[in-house]
Amino acid sequence: MLTIDERVALLRSNPFLREAPPDFVGAIAGAAVERAYRRGDFIFAKSDPADDCYVLVEGRVGHPEVQAAEEQYSVSRETAVGGQLFGFAAFVQGMPRRVISARCELPTRVLAIEGNRFQALAREAGRAGHELLQNLTRTFAAHERGVAARSGWLSLRNVGKVYDPLGRSVVAVDDCSIEIRPGEFCAIVGPSGCGKSTLLNAIAGFDSLTTGGIALDGEWINRPGARPLPGPDRIVVFQNGALFPWATIRENLVRGPVVQKRMSEDASLAKAREMLARVGLADIEDLYPAAISSGMCRRVEIIRALVNDPKVILLDEPFRGLDALTKTVTHNALLELFDLSAKTVLFITHDLEEAIFLADRVLVMTTRPGRIKQTIAVDLPRPRTMDLLTAPEFLRLKEEAIEAVHEEAVKAFAAGERELA
Repeated sequence: MLTIDERVALLRSNPFLREAPPDFVGAIAGAAVERAYRRGDFIFAKSDPADDCYVLVEGRVGHPEVQAAEEQYSVSRETAVGGQLFGFAAFVQGMPRRVISARCELPTRVLAIEGNRFQALAREAGRAGHELLQNLTRTFAAHERGVAARSGWLSLRNVGKVYDPLGRSVVAVDDCSIEIRPGEFCAIVGPSGCGKSTLLNAIAGFDSLTTGGIALDGEWINRPGARPLPGPDRIVVFQNGALFPWATIRENLVRGPVVQKRMSEDASLAKAREMLARVGLADIEDLYPAAISSGMCRRVEIIRALVNDPKVILLDEPFRGLDALTKTVTHNALLELFDLSAKTVLFITHDLEEAIFLADRVLVMTTRPGRIKQTIAVDLPRPRTMDLLTAPEFLRLKEEAIEAVHEEAVKAFAAGERELA
């Protein structure tokens, strides 16, 4: 068994942890559990929950899914050097699952570190710990994209937005960092004016940033000093709707991919018809938007976004103003389409029940200037049905969200906030 000093030395040999704060490394060394495995044992398998991360003490661990150790991948075919980290998925919020497996090719010893504990200690370490977590999650993003062929990773890094910097200087968002994994459904809630829509507009490329930056799959799409880059890889579904009123539903659905020359009209129409049928709208393609209900329009807009095959779908309170029954039908349609497409979704809403019912993770923002106050992991099974709304775990999560948002809403009211975002 390693002593604490030996554990610290082993952790310090890793390039990620070499410059980490001493107290943080000491705490990780104390929290780690030493484990031994026989040759042929799996430390974890593909699709397992990512509970722990690991540091190799001795031995050799193979990663069968990695066909070649290419430089652009942040995980190689094997882990064979003492001090190497593996199991990066455990560093990421939102309870991700493994995208590769880890099989012992020799008798192997590791230090196992509980992922949530690592994240909590990193956050307690201040900016240095925060930057370490960002580096580790970006590393996971690189090998998830490379090995699992998944795209749609959104990375918001210390984002800030000041409106009218030479005048009133309203700080809408300040030092806000979020990592949203490929295929994750992430909801943002908070009081009016907290900066939810400011963040969404910055991601979409509609608004510039004052500080920080936003990357999509490792490529900058928005940062100070450069023009924001809107693009077909991000599609927004707005609260007020954006269907072309002069075009039929069919024409609305196929126009994007045909104009962009990404699909033929026949191929895009076949894809659109399949999705329309899935959400009970198979007979409306020849109608105009004015002839269908607002709930139907929302479903059509979501389908239009999916037909365009973006990496990320941005939903800005699309169901606000719908009656309860229509909202329920639309929620079910969105969940069915999400399960089918596995796109990355960022959803802005004031409705806490809606956020928990739909999302994998709910981020609660503070009152202005907006920062991430709390992360609520929604570990509820999919596919989701309306029965879930009365489940004890759902009600517990809803109460947690209500408490967090209410506290910020009281602060906003006391400060006389007005909705600017």
